[in-house]
Amino acid sequence: MQLTAHEKKILDIVKAHPEIVDNPEKRESVAKTYGLSEKTLRNRIAELKKRGLINLDTGRPQEEKKPLVTTHDEINLVAVWDTIKLKRRLITMISAVSTLTGLIYALVATIYFESTISMYPAGELGQNGGVLGEFQGLAKTFGVGGLGPAPTYNIPDIIDSRRLKKDIVLKDWKTTKFPQGSNLIKYWELDKEKLFSPRKWITRFLPKGNISSNPQAKLAYEAILALDELISVKEEISGLITVSVLMQDPSLAANIANYIAEFVKDFISLEQQREASRNREFVENQKTEAKYQLEKSEELLTDFRKKHPIQLDTPEYQMIRSRLEYSVQENRAVYITLRQQYEIAKIEEAKENLLVNMLDNAEPAVKKAKPQRTLIVILSFLGGFMIAVPVSLLLDRKEQ
Repeated sequence: MQLTAHEKKILDIVKAHPEIVDNPEKRESVAKTYGLSEKTLRNRIAELKKRGLINLDTGRPQEEKKPLVTTHDEINLVAVWDTIKLKRRLITMISAVSTLTGLIYALVATIYFESTISMYPAGELGQNGGVLGEFQGLAKTFGVGGLGPAPTYNIPDIIDSRRLKKDIVLKDWKTTKFPQGSNLIKYWELDKEKLFSPRKWITRFLPKGNISSNPQAKLAYEAILALDELISVKEEISGLITVSVLMQDPSLAANIANYIAEFVKDFISLEQQREASRNREFVENQKTEAKYQLEKSEELLTDFRKKHPIQLDTPEYQMIRSRLEYSVQENRAVYITLRQQYEIAKIEEAKENLLVNMLDNAEPAVKKAKPQRTLIVILSFLGGFMIAVPVSLLLDRKEQ
């Protein structure tokens, strides 16, 4: 802003004697010193106030504010720091409010305890076909199908299943709150009417439709959604699987984590047993059919030999005899292969496979996992400060 020489002189006088802005006696004395009348000095000061060249609060000359962005399109840190010093009260107030809000939340937030289990899939869990796989190629050579690879199981998918979570929700758990046992619906008091429920209040004004849901099923669904947020699964590159459970009761968290481990082991073991039984039954049926085909081909060859002794063979009879002998050899090979597979399938069905190795069982936590009050307070302060600085810069620029 361009100033005349007279305006610069008045600003210099005010800067040297700021008290003349509000003190008439002092203003008259200073005016005589600089060869001016009190009225002239008073009028010039009023004009400078209107133009914003004199701060109305401090009575001092208003210094020109530095731009936040320099001519090289860089942030002017000096200007930002000057604004922070100028608006320190506002920044302090916003940061204090944010910190206080974080502190209140940290004090009233629900306390959770964490329990973890860790497990490794056993070697046979990831193999395709087990011992039966050694004979699958040979069986396919003879046109025997149905012995596909044994199913593999992804443990994180099992843990994330609705079936497991529904079992956990509806199972009765003994806790400090309910020594006799209760399911998670009752433990979380989802079946009780809430004093203030905005969602329920809003749904009253919405069309209900023609779908009527079972109240108990609805509560179970809500509990499953809540439980889903409290169970986390982490799978390492090495294959180690860690399951963490958060609960308000440390014993409950440990019990649920151990229940998950047992569920995974029982589920995979049962499914493997069913698959082994299915393979055994399939091989047994194939073996029975192969035995029938072998006996049938042997009878045909025997009948042909009785009717046509080898001494009287003609070229046509030799070809028929050769085909019948080849059919017997082929059926015999298929039957021998299936008989071997049948014996191995019975062994697979009878033996107990180690499918999951448990490394660590869950134990009740001795320290709370959430909320992390110190971290919440620190982040609240930093968040408030990061909000306050841009607000201060915006307000400061608007005041120019």
